[in-house]
Amino acid sequence: MSDPKGLWQASFELDLEPPPLLLEALEEMALSASIFTAAVDEADEATRWRVDLLFAEEPDATTLGAEIGALLAAHDLPAGVDVAIAWLAHQDWLEAVRMTRPPMTVGRFLVHGPDDAPPANARAVPLLIEAGLAFGSGEHATTTACLLAFDRELRRRPFARVLDMGCGSAILGIAAARVNRHTRVLAVDNDPLAVAVARDNAKKNGVAGRVACLVSEGYGDARIRRSGPFDLIFANILADPLVAMAGDLRRHLASGGAAILSGLLDRQAPAVLAAHRRQGMRSTGQVDRPPWAALVLRRSGAVRRAASKRN
Repeated sequence: MSDPKGLWQASFELDLEPPPLLLEALEEMALSASIFTAAVDEADEATRWRVDLLFAEEPDATTLGAEIGALLAAHDLPAGVDVAIAWLAHQDWLEAVRMTRPPMTVGRFLVHGPDDAPPANARAVPLLIEAGLAFGSGEHATTTACLLAFDRELRRRPFARVLDMGCGSAILGIAAARVNRHTRVLAVDNDPLAVAVARDNAKKNGVAGRVACLVSEGYGDARIRRSGPFDLIFANILADPLVAMAGDLRRHLASGGAAILSGLLDRQAPAVLAAHRRQGMRSTGQVDRPPWAALVLRRSGAVRRAASKRN
């Protein structure tokens, strides 16, 4: 658990745009990894990028610099970068990771931060999301793809019981609860920080009573089994865990239930799809946000109807 009084930040800049796989690798090293535009040209196109990493403990500058250099070289980027390390007090790191972009509309949802409350007459379903140190502010293409896939699925049927596996900020589970006041959601992550953020976001969106947040390594906690089977399972994680947990997903998915999977590159989609087909799942759609993709799968069987009243 991180020190509530502050965190350590390591920053460096690049002259070439960091590829998505580099960000994934950097996120394995730290509590949080973020990429920002550091400079633009006359056409407002990015020409330089800044990478910020957050740590609970002060990293050793020499060791960290070597690790970052090796990662950059592995992704065909210049390895010689200057890494600056600084202490961020509590309010400083909150500001560093807060959602800063304007509200964004994704399907029927309006994702916004606390400083950009939607108009009272807005027709979209508002989602007030602070990612904090958890993944899922709505800005990443995988989250957008999942929300769009969910929006499409809602045109076919409502969902009464939803599992948000690897929930991060719980944006997906909260979206399910906000769109239907009868929906019950279990938001699960193996990171206690993410679960704390998810719980706070559920409160801010007025759905804390219907979104339970749980720390669990995959499907290991017995409370997941007791809460299922689920009509819908979100899993916006990574390709390898999705493949490894394909059997668990099918066992926890109700007959006729749907699954929305992302966190995978479009070139990884065939392997993830094949793993779930081996479990008797079938593909019903795909949302592409190159180089990312979201898969929509269904477990064969009768579709259980759920109440369809909305907030």
